[in-house]
Amino acid sequence: MRIAIYSRKSKWTGKGESVENQITMCREYIAMFLEGSDKAQIIEYEDEGFSGKNTRRPMFQKMMRDMQEEHFDYLVCYKLDRLGRNLADLANLMEDLNRQGTSFISIKEKFDTTTPIGKAMLYFSGVLAQMEREQIAERVRDNMIMLARSGRWLGGTTPLGYMSVKVEKEVSPLKKKSMFCLTQDPDEIGLAKFIFTCFMEKRSLTKVLRSLVAGGIRTRSGKEFYISGIRDILVNPVYCIADEAGYQYFYDLGCQVCIDPDELDHESGLLGYARTTSAVYRNQGTPCESWIISRGRHQGIVTGKEFAYVQQLLASNRSRGDNFRDTRNSVALLSGLLYCTCGHLMRPKNYPASRVTQKGERTFAYRCPYKDLTHRERCDNRNVHGNILDEAVCRKVTGLARPDVGLAPMLEGLKRQIASADGREASKKQFMEQEYDKKKSEIRKLVASIKQLDAGSVSVQYINEEICRLDGECAALGKRMKAVLEEHEKMEMTDLSMEIFEKLSDFTKVFGQLPLLQKRDFLRQVIEKVVWDGEAAHIYL
Repeated sequence: MRIAIYSRKSKWTGKGESVENQITMCREYIAMFLEGSDKAQIIEYEDEGFSGKNTRRPMFQKMMRDMQEEHFDYLVCYKLDRLGRNLADLANLMEDLNRQGTSFISIKEKFDTTTPIGKAMLYFSGVLAQMEREQIAERVRDNMIMLARSGRWLGGTTPLGYMSVKVEKEVSPLKKKSMFCLTQDPDEIGLAKFIFTCFMEKRSLTKVLRSLVAGGIRTRSGKEFYISGIRDILVNPVYCIADEAGYQYFYDLGCQVCIDPDELDHESGLLGYARTTSAVYRNQGTPCESWIISRGRHQGIVTGKEFAYVQQLLASNRSRGDNFRDTRNSVALLSGLLYCTCGHLMRPKNYPASRVTQKGERTFAYRCPYKDLTHRERCDNRNVHGNILDEAVCRKVTGLARPDVGLAPMLEGLKRQIASADGREASKKQFMEQEYDKKKSEIRKLVASIKQLDAGSVSVQYINEEICRLDGECAALGKRMKAVLEEHEKMEMTDLSMEIFEKLSDFTKVFGQLPLLQKRDFLRQVIEKVVWDGEAAHIYL
């Protein structure tokens, strides 16, 4: 008999219905009520920190795959809403369980899905779970609207040109409330204004990037700007002034604009809430209809009319970019691994479609984008033929895995050499540690004897000289012990290198049969990076 236990908790709290408590209670139920459970194979699936609003949970998906491959007799969980709070997902799950002949047990609700009334009660509970989820989402959104109307900054990386400051408000003589708000950073706000002005003049993100690079302007962390970072600045409502044009722009987008007409002061900036998804599915944009726009407590830098114009330009460039800037390279293996000596990732660029290799593959070259941006002023590295470089790197990596040459003999020899010396070095290390402790003990005794003598005594002078001699010997022993420790670390590194060698062996066996994306993933397991210096490629494992 095979039994699956599933547990889930949206947020770790260290108490209550933790995944550990859920597993324990499910095991106790199985032992008490399921006949033959003492000989059953019990498999546990735990999703910590995942919401029940959908089934995009790693262990839940693994459980469903395992169920398809090998039959489960029972699926046990603490409560129905641990499986999910979406009625459609629950209905689909029950259908899958019925097809597999798997019985479902919820130890709190005590459902029996083998009877019609049991199924009806299960679906009814699913309706309640979905209603509860929607009510929770509604309460969260109402709370976010109240926070938005206060104009507070809810945390995270502050936008370019602004910094977060703490504002305290005295509620009573004994109580204060505090919140964080944005305020302009005088050292950065000029750069933010420059980016907007430059884009409105040149109408191109690439040209703005070139202007920043030519001026040696970097981000606050000292890194160079990227087009994606410039776009993020231009679409951020924080820079838009609260005026009629800005209000109308976000209203027309379908956003929930939490500003009364008399609050449009033509000076404050706007704040956008709920523009991205939760921490679990971060870095994904949300529909404009879910955005909450309010007036902040900071100053904006562009009018609503200018902000709307910038968004129009971005949309126009994006529609053209989808046609002629989309990368259609289907053969570049070193994409994301190949660096120029100037430190920038090199990008593949296709040659004309008429130029193909003997295998019929489209030819391409790797180019340094920094060279193009600076018009060869800060990088003049040669382009490299992509097809030839990819093949040469793969051939070199494959050669390293040959048993008679490459890494294998070197690693094995180094391992034997270190292993043979390991016993001797261990005894030497133990002897040196004893000597070190002995000399330190002598120093402590001499220091104690000085306290009992007069400061001007001749004996004190000789004792100090002896302490200096012993201290020098301790320092020398410390260096020798450090060298022995480094030898042990070499041994550990050799073991790690042997693991890399095993990956290389797998690389030669299966690489030729893999599709392009899997070849890239395989290369990333073996290669850290490849650096092109204009004449040769340097491979770092």
